[in-house]
Amino acid sequence: MCFSCRKTAVLFMISLLVVALSSNVHAQQSVERIMKQDSTLNNLVDPPGYETGTPGTFGDVLRHGSGLRPMILIPGFGFSGGIFADLMESFSDNFQMYAVTLAGFGGTPAPPGPGESASFGEQTWTNGAVRALEVLIEKEGIRNAIIVGHWLGGTQIALRYALKHPDKVKAVIILSGAAKFVALDSARAAMINTLEKRVRINDAYMGPRWFKTVTRETWDDNNFIPGDYAVDPVLGLRLWREAATPKLHVWVRYLCEFNSQDISLDLDNLEVPTLMLQPGLEGIYHDPSNFYMDGYLNRSWEGSIENKDRITVKIIPNARVCLWVDQPTAVKDTILEFLGGG
Repeated sequence: MCFSCRKTAVLFMISLLVVALSSNVHAQQSVERIMKQDSTLNNLVDPPGYETGTPGTFGDVLRHGSGLRPMILIPGFGFSGGIFADLMESFSDNFQMYAVTLAGFGGTPAPPGPGESASFGEQTWTNGAVRALEVLIEKEGIRNAIIVGHWLGGTQIALRYALKHPDKVKAVIILSGAAKFVALDSARAAMINTLEKRVRINDAYMGPRWFKTVTRETWDDNNFIPGDYAVDPVLGLRLWREAATPKLHVWVRYLCEFNSQDISLDLDNLEVPTLMLQPGLEGIYHDPSNFYMDGYLNRSWEGSIENKDRITVKIIPNARVCLWVDQPTAVKDTILEFLGGG
């Protein structure tokens, strides 16, 4: 293939994948999206003067509750452990809780970036969070932990720990979990239909040719929107503001690692009882042809959780990604029922 033809093909593939992989650009297709890039940016490395944290640690840990059973809560991308404040208060008599903040979120310093040459498939920061969970459990002397993972990232960390240390986990609870990125049409899906392809597309194209130079304005315009997080528009806006606050290079690193993995491939080895609470998503789609949240929350698990005795799936009606905010009583009651009461 000639250079010009090859370049055209690459640009065409990137244009397709920008729509498919830049988190959730489907959310705002009713308006023309901002797509500006800034060639002077490099979101794949630490910004000049940025003070990093210690690898393999959490940004913060909140402790609450007087119950005997230990519960560790891991928020999804963008959020601090404080997002669980109301849920923790409702469980204060049932559990001794630890709500962690992934390093880089909630105003905490991120780990040092591994550099542009490191593959997103190495899962540098995500595996660092698993290591932080190992350290927390060992340091606190926690036994038979109930691990709660939320949304993007929290899901992967909770399940990876349970897969690695089934003897130390009583149960896993997944709140609005997404197993992997799912493309909505067959052409894009074919580009990422194996783990190897997922890693390659992010290492060779999406990372260096899109996320590296994406501006904050473009990012916010193409990322998740308030209505994805909560049914109530005011609550959704508040949650969006928190999720949008972290530094751009932090979001980019974590998101590209999420897009370069597929936790569903490992579920045959899951030995720990697991409850998946998924939001009903009623009324979320202004454009019925673009069920992007269905891709994350439902289609990403297809073929991996059916007929597995260890995994129980429950739908919480009238809820979105932060489903305990929308339906606190239903979430609490379902979790307690799964765990055998208070």
